[in-house]
Amino acid sequence: MGTSRPTHHIRIRTLGVGLLCVLLGSAATSCGGTKPTSTAGAAGQQPPPTQLAAARTSLHAEDYVLTEGPETTGFGASASLDNRGALSVDALTGFASCMGQATTDAKVQPLDSAKGPYFATSDNLIFMGSVAAIYPADVITSAVRVAAEPAFPTCVGKLLKRGYTEAANLPAGSTFTVLSTSARKPPPGVTALTRVKTTMTLDGPPVPMTFDLMFVLSGQVESSFVVGRVFDAPDQAVVDRVARQVVRKVSTQ
Repeated sequence: MGTSRPTHHIRIRTLGVGLLCVLLGSAATSCGGTKPTSTAGAAGQQPPPTQLAAARTSLHAEDYVLTEGPETTGFGASASLDNRGALSVDALTGFASCMGQATTDAKVQPLDSAKGPYFATSDNLIFMGSVAAIYPADVITSAVRVAAEPAFPTCVGKLLKRGYTEAANLPAGSTFTVLSTSARKPPPGVTALTRVKTTMTLDGPPVPMTFDLMFVLSGQVESSFVVGRVFDAPDQAVVDRVARQVVRKVSTQ
């Protein structure tokens, strides 16, 4: 009865790392590294003219990702999270398009973006991570409206499935199935929380996973972070704890 728990934690780790990148790929272009990696000032990458004024900011996306601290007690930060494919379109454009909404710019690019460490418990059954991006304030305002739409959770599930199908660097024959998505009451200061229930296979029976994907949208900052758990739902105490760190950081911009 039920799903037997895999004895090879490396397989669970592969599931977690791969899906974490797919989840966070809806807000960044890649996953990797143990210290926040920023895209600001990359050679040949200048913001469009309409964003030049907004680009004159002291904000750095790496200041708004989840990092090691009291909130991550019980989790180790990984040094081996490699660059895996993820969605290449930022969250606002993807979500708006998914829900049939027009956007003023079909490819709104962040002024700066960063990805935080990959965190996992010693048994690799609970894992989490984050990305952050800096946008003009009006883009964040629009994103808040999109995140409040009733169709938002369903759209999150569609984008995750698309991201897995198109970009996840996982073993041949692996599968990823979205079972359900639902909006849940977010922790204080979090703009939106979507719970995604999935199953994933490598070379054995389907493994159930549940993810709480959260968005903090304020000022010029979008910080997206996820807490995932194999077999069970994420512990609310863990979700609340890491949310407090991210919310605190975003509030200081």
